[in-house]
Amino acid sequence: MRVGVIGSGSIGPDLAYGFLSSLAAGEGGAVFLLDINREALDAGVRRIEGYVSKALGRGKMSPGAAKAIRAMLTPTMEIGDLATCDYVLEAATENLETKKAILANLEKIVGPDCLIGFATSGIPRAWIAAGALRPERCFVNHPFFPAWRTTPIEVVPSGDAALSERMVSVLKSLGKVPILTADVEAFAADDIFCNYISEAVRIVEDGIATPAQVDRIVNDAVGGGGPFNVMDLTRGNLLVAHCQELMRDSRTGTPWFEPPALLIRQGNQPWHDPKAPGDARFTESQQKEVLDRMLAVLLGRSYAVAENGVCEPTELNWLIRMSLGFAEGMLDLGSRLGADRVAELCLGFKRKYPDFPVPACVAGKALIPYRRDVKVERDGDIGVVRVFRPEARNALTMRTVEEIGSAIDELGADAAVAGIIFTSYDGSLAGADVNQFTSLETREAAEGICLKAYPVLKKISGMSKPVVAALDGPVMGGGAEFALACHGRVVGPNVRLAQPEVNLGVVPGYGATQRLPRLIGVERALELMRTGRVADAAEACAIGWAHGEPVADPCRAAKDLIRGHVAGKVKLRPVDPAPVSVPEAIPEVDLGHRSLRIDAILVDAVTRGLALPLDEGLRVEAAAFADARATVDADIGIKNFTTNGPRVPAAFIHE
Repeated sequence: MRVGVIGSGSIGPDLAYGFLSSLAAGEGGAVFLLDINREALDAGVRRIEGYVSKALGRGKMSPGAAKAIRAMLTPTMEIGDLATCDYVLEAATENLETKKAILANLEKIVGPDCLIGFATSGIPRAWIAAGALRPERCFVNHPFFPAWRTTPIEVVPSGDAALSERMVSVLKSLGKVPILTADVEAFAADDIFCNYISEAVRIVEDGIATPAQVDRIVNDAVGGGGPFNVMDLTRGNLLVAHCQELMRDSRTGTPWFEPPALLIRQGNQPWHDPKAPGDARFTESQQKEVLDRMLAVLLGRSYAVAENGVCEPTELNWLIRMSLGFAEGMLDLGSRLGADRVAELCLGFKRKYPDFPVPACVAGKALIPYRRDVKVERDGDIGVVRVFRPEARNALTMRTVEEIGSAIDELGADAAVAGIIFTSYDGSLAGADVNQFTSLETREAAEGICLKAYPVLKKISGMSKPVVAALDGPVMGGGAEFALACHGRVVGPNVRLAQPEVNLGVVPGYGATQRLPRLIGVERALELMRTGRVADAAEACAIGWAHGEPVADPCRAAKDLIRGHVAGKVKLRPVDPAPVSVPEAIPEVDLGHRSLRIDAILVDAVTRGLALPLDEGLRVEAAAFADARATVDADIGIKNFTTNGPRVPAAFIHE
């Protein structure tokens, strides 16, 4: 892919470096960094080189990747050099007329298939694309600080569904998580963020607290570093003021959105003096007033964005947390505080500031329902359960498991749904979240997480409608086990399948010891589970784990498979729950560094459990998981994984 970034100022070099990092693993990639100012261009190249050198020095980048990045980067002052680009992102200005002028020049240069994005904090796509030769290929692509590593990017789609889908696909391939928003002023995140900043400034303007006090109070309550610290990092005071003016003048605007005079007077000067930091100590009365005001604005604007359909609630909640750095999403915070408290905060704020808009869902104490980790979608008569934890490769926490269950219930009860696709944000399912293993201090707790998951897995396998997993990425551990509970599985070429629990010093606990042998045979299943090795997509299909051959679009193939089942052309069914005979002699495998103690527990669970009906075999598995978690090797394996990651083998002592 050939990518152009226009603008080598505050954000362009960071975007270019992020794109280079994603393209470095492949071949034929190129990134052009364009600026009409030689000094700015040279400074941008130096910044990128600084990132590369730092990553090399810390061992986070290989020399080969660094070499590839340097070779792929082309700094230029000539817009003609972008002629062969597949995608160009303008990140030079927040001035509408300048953006439109750049677009007019760019359309004379690039090919008809080139996608064009605009990095803007608040200017609607329709304004920028007005007058374009091909407005359907123009998109808002709003990144977040620091742009080289922050994955969320807001995308305002055009009216062309195919081009919008391609824009999303391109951004995913460049390491971003695209979040679709409506074409409104300030979109989703900056509506919340800019109003949050502006209210912090008003608090200082009113003499309630100093920037240091506000930062301490807010950061202690919701994280994010504090509004003034963030502004000093981004030098974005005037940009916030610009977005406030856009929201004030919008269709839903009121005088409350007027930017504070102090914000404009401050310009882009810092709020804090590092040489003379302010006293951050505060009184209880200061804390209460600051928090009541800040939470009212954060919650009120978050629910307004969701209620107005600007952004899908699950994605909005994730976006707020990941782009703004808060400890939790604002919908999570609202759910934790409860509808009464949210209404009390927002309505109390409105009594003091009558122009503050309070969403109906807040005023009526009926907060918008959402799932944090799982999205439910409908595509005609096909329902989709999509795990949405991009930052963790869609690893499963117990909350995720419970939300999968409620999503299955919802679609199962919908008479218009003929079948269900089980998938994730990007087709990967990284397994159970290892962090939850560290808190399993008793046998009861370890066995309990298995016993809590089994009813959800049984709900999937027992569904009267066909359920097909559609996967394309790492499918590991618990993620693979949830796929095993489905009635069928289709995979893309990027699938990497494994039951790697033994590498952590534990055994599978979400059904693999019982379902996998029943699906692909005892010897083959034991070999995969005992070694924890990875099978590619072709092998997953060849051994019968997945249907047919690897496909380019697993969700589409899953849809076809479901419709084939409904039409009686194919038969989808869950794993047979009947007992299975086990060979008297278990073949030897090369365990490598893995724990002999854990291997013994695993083999015993498989052989004893398979002699029983599935439900009884799962109880054997749950007990085996508890046995494994109680070993010294489990402590070693889990600590090694959380400290060193999956590529460093644990030094097991077989105890």
